Amino acid sequence: MKILSRSPIAKNTAIVALVVVIVFFFLYIFKYSGNITGFFRIGDVLPLSPFLNPQETFIYSEQLGYDGQQFLSIAFDPFLQHEGTIAALDHPLYRYRRIFYPFLGYLLSLGNVRLIPYTMVGINAGCIVAIASLCGLYLKEKNGTIWRSLLVLCIPGCWLVFSLSTSDLLSSFFLIASLYSYQKNKPILTTTFLALACLTRETVLVVWFAFILVSYWQKNWKQLRYLFAVLLPVFGWNLYVFIRFKNRGILGTTTNFDYPFLGIFDKIVGFFQNEFTTSTILEIYLFGILVACFISIFWSGYRQPQQSTLLVGVTFAYGLLFCLSSITILGYYLDFSRVYMDVYFLLLLSAGEGAIAIAPLAASGLASIAFLLIQS
Repeated sequence: MKILSRSPIAKNTAIVALVVVIVFFFLYIFKYSGNITGFFRIGDVLPLSPFLNPQETFIYSEQLGYDGQQFLSIAFDPFLQHEGTIAALDHPLYRYRRIFYPFLGYLLSLGNVRLIPYTMVGINAGCIVAIASLCGLYLKEKNGTIWRSLLVLCIPGCWLVFSLSTSDLLSSFFLIASLYSYQKNKPILTTTFLALACLTRETVLVVWFAFILVSYWQKNWKQLRYLFAVLLPVFGWNLYVFIRFKNRGILGTTTNFDYPFLGIFDKIVGFFQNEFTTSTILEIYLFGILVACFISIFWSGYRQPQQSTLLVGVTFAYGLLFCLSSITILGYYLDFSRVYMDVYFLLLLSAGEGAIAIAPLAASGLASIAFLLIQS
């Protein structure tokens, strides 16, 4: 108790942990009727994992399911020894590349099938709390605005991922840990966290490239040398997956990217064509906030270039992906809010003050509440 009374970071972390516990029980009891598999949005279109009992599984009828279903299937059998596991994956070549989240769930639960779903939900819960703590440490080193770590609770992507049990929160934790390690001039830790982030979600490679460019720009030669080591485990794993599944389905991201700005144009046109419902209003609201986050980070970088070089560089990398994203990613708020969740964290960590820095994060809190109460 004495530590909590003395440390603002510990206080904020405790508050975030309490909110996460409350949200967990709200979803677990009221949304999923006490069935932990509800967190994985399992549909009835694809074959069910052979390790799941249909009678004990929370299944959404006449739905394809969501990514959490795929991660859970892999976590039950991370070495894919059961042929039924591969049959349960929509695109094995794509899904198996993102190995670290399901493997960590398997490892922490010691392979216990009953514990694995709880463990995977627990990993995401822990990531929200750990991200808030890391953000507090980062902000303390930078400009002392530690209270802003509480804004993690406002970020819609946190609750989307938490309720869907995808890998994005774990990937975000590793990214923020790498940013903090870079700031502390710890190249080995920076490289390790980036490698784990890439094994969790391979699109983080574009962030790795931003680290390369910024390290070169800042003449951080020691960090630059270590960063190339990220490619060893990432390329090694992806090569193994490609060799194993080269004849079993296509790469799942082939339609995720398109010509520059085409997906954004299609998205905006869709706003005028769709009927205005609660879901479409939330869609417009979240898309606008995401764009505002990009603008706010770049504005902060313009005002304080020396403090925000790496944050702006990583945001620029995500901005390139955003401009190239097809309507497959941008078409639904669950997808673009999850894929570009890191942009919210980057804004939280930026040095900017005032409405332009805080408003998008504060406004996103309304969307988080709407999602949890209405849409989840």
